[in-house]
Amino acid sequence: MQDKDTLTVIAAASLLVAMSACSRPYVEIEEPTESLVFETIGVGQRGFVADTLETVVKDSLVWSGMSGNLSPLEPFKPVDFSQAMVGLIAMRVESGGYAIEVESVELVAGEIVVSYVLNEPGSDCIALMADALAFQAVTIRRTEGDVRFVRRNESYTCSIN
Repeated sequence: MQDKDTLTVIAAASLLVAMSACSRPYVEIEEPTESLVFETIGVGQRGFVADTLETVVKDSLVWSGMSGNLSPLEPFKPVDFSQAMVGLIAMRVESGGYAIEVESVELVAGEIVVSYVLNEPGSDCIALMADALAFQAVTIRRTEGDVRFVRRNESYTCSIN
């Protein structure tokens, strides 16, 4: 009789394992990612922006107002807003030596995802201790969709070893 009970327990356990494998939550696979080509049109360390700014500008008048508050290292390259839009990331930082670098722009499930790095000077770096505004502006092919910015912080070293 004990063998029959053991077989019943094994059968019930096997059925439970099989059922749990079938009841895994459904994971939706995202649409394939499309990389969007981007080009840097300006970078800098100075400007007048009150807080962190992550935005996409689709209008020349709006861009004119925003770019007027920024001091790029070289003049901003011109933008054809009928074909492109501007991705702008600007961030107040506590010292010089910070830089923003857009790594990729992708279209994922109808959403534009702008991934960038905030490069920070390491503890071995000597940087001007004054408020600064690290920024980068890039052109992106004109695309519809919500925009999401993804930031990664990375520290760099200055010592030569």
